[in-house]
Amino acid sequence: MRSLLRGVLPRLLCILAFVTAGWAMPALAQRTMLAQGMYPRAVQLSHNATPANNGRIVVSFTTFTGGSGIQPIYASDDNGTSFTQIGTITDPLFSRGLCCGTLYELPQAVGALSAGTLLWAGSVGGDTPANPMQIRIYKSTDRGATWSYLSNCATGTVNRSAGGLWEPEFTIAANGALVCFYSDETVTGFSQMLQQVTSTDGLTWTAPVRTVASGVAADRPGMAVVRKLPSGRYFMTFELCGPAGCTVFYKTSPDGINWTPAGSVGARVESEDGHWFLHTPTVAWAPVPGLANGRIFLIGQIESGASGIGSGNGNVVFYNDTADGSGKWKTMAAPAPIAGLTGTSNVCQNYSPPLLPLAGGTTLFGMTTDYDSSNVCRVYFGKVPTYASSPTLTLGADAIGVSLNQSASGNVTVTPSGGYLGTLKLTVSIPNFNGTASFDHDTLTFTGAAAQTAKLTLRSGTSTASASGGSSGFGGLPAMAFIGSVPLLLLASVLRKAVGMAALAAILALSGCGAASRGDSAGSIVTPPIPTKYTATITATDTTNAAIKATVTTQVTLYN
Repeated sequence: MRSLLRGVLPRLLCILAFVTAGWAMPALAQRTMLAQGMYPRAVQLSHNATPANNGRIVVSFTTFTGGSGIQPIYASDDNGTSFTQIGTITDPLFSRGLCCGTLYELPQAVGALSAGTLLWAGSVGGDTPANPMQIRIYKSTDRGATWSYLSNCATGTVNRSAGGLWEPEFTIAANGALVCFYSDETVTGFSQMLQQVTSTDGLTWTAPVRTVASGVAADRPGMAVVRKLPSGRYFMTFELCGPAGCTVFYKTSPDGINWTPAGSVGARVESEDGHWFLHTPTVAWAPVPGLANGRIFLIGQIESGASGIGSGNGNVVFYNDTADGSGKWKTMAAPAPIAGLTGTSNVCQNYSPPLLPLAGGTTLFGMTTDYDSSNVCRVYFGKVPTYASSPTLTLGADAIGVSLNQSASGNVTVTPSGGYLGTLKLTVSIPNFNGTASFDHDTLTFTGAAAQTAKLTLRSGTSTASASGGSSGFGGLPAMAFIGSVPLLLLASVLRKAVGMAALAAILALSGCGAASRGDSAGSIVTPPIPTKYTATITATDTTNAAIKATVTTQVTLYN
């Protein structure tokens, strides 16, 4: 991937800067155009000492004006619906080639830097072959409005012509140190590796330590993004270019510093349907309601697989609900999709698109870059819910066996696929069953992917209709007579008036309703009544959207 950036990126954007403005493609109305630029990053402020100052979304991206690189800073105070430019990071050195910026909010104090301080870092000097490149850091203490130079976390040991430093990334390690990761192509014997340095004040930095340095000399691990998980482990994604074709891999660390062994490239991120991302991955984590581990979101430039480019190319995000990102990943819609994305990487379309969970993980904000109709590279943004708006609901119910004039219970379980926010109302129908049916709670409220269970209790009446043609407790009288005790008594009253008590007794005896049906005085054995079978239909329906529902049937057996 880096071969695309060596000298090409700054010159490309300088040319693009002179092209007239374009517009967002109507086919992608769900995304909104922000400005001309590339390589966007986003954070939502949450660590400022003044609570009212939190919640703002701050974004950065790189653009070039008159051949000089600048870093515009935009902000949204309406949860990512609209943005306004609030600041700009400039430096005379940016004209020498600016690339690959990162944006980070300090979650805790580092030296004199208070929690809530914003840091931005980028690669500087990409087009100065006779000078070393730098990873320069700038800080803002007023939520992104003004910026000042802080320090270099890395400076090349060789001139740019012999290799560069790229793609910085920050995290706070378990020991409280600020860690700066970057891609380094200046080490002899390695095409490129990931390195890291640490600082306790943001000003002075340790010597570099290898994070991912493959034993395959042609491997080029780069573009690291790191997030801390609730387990305390740190999750890193990166692209592995070279022989691996820029496939997205991941590694984990117990403390944000030790990623041993450095020679290991970790594992490939792969979806359940056998796809993976190529190029420019980013990752985010959110405490999604109902999920013990929260959720990890991951995106890359191109979706590929064993059979070629995936059908979700440019339109999907992977997610994982495990404690460490292991196993197969599921897919969901991308917040800012790209239409017509091919399998060939370029330095604009979907290049390093950041993800930012909002509203406690129930919404996923995303940014991307794409060419407009005038072939200008522009930044776009959009949002999608992290739960399916029309989830697949799996409804299961236990079979229930109940005795005449008794009660019995069974579980009804609803499992949403992909997560669901909403409330379901449970109803049950059991044709011809004489009795009552009740749930211990007939509404189920979901805040995630976890299953919910209610208990269904049935109580049979003193008599009931035959739904299976088997014997009822009342011999061969018509089934309609056994819907309830009241119709039965009414029928008996009619018969008594019509034929008299003697005739009625004879009818009952002939029908088998006398003592002989239970065994006569001589102790003869009579076959027990055949259990009566019914079908219970249970339905779970969303209380606000009737189109979201699931139905299941189960068997009810009445033991007469």
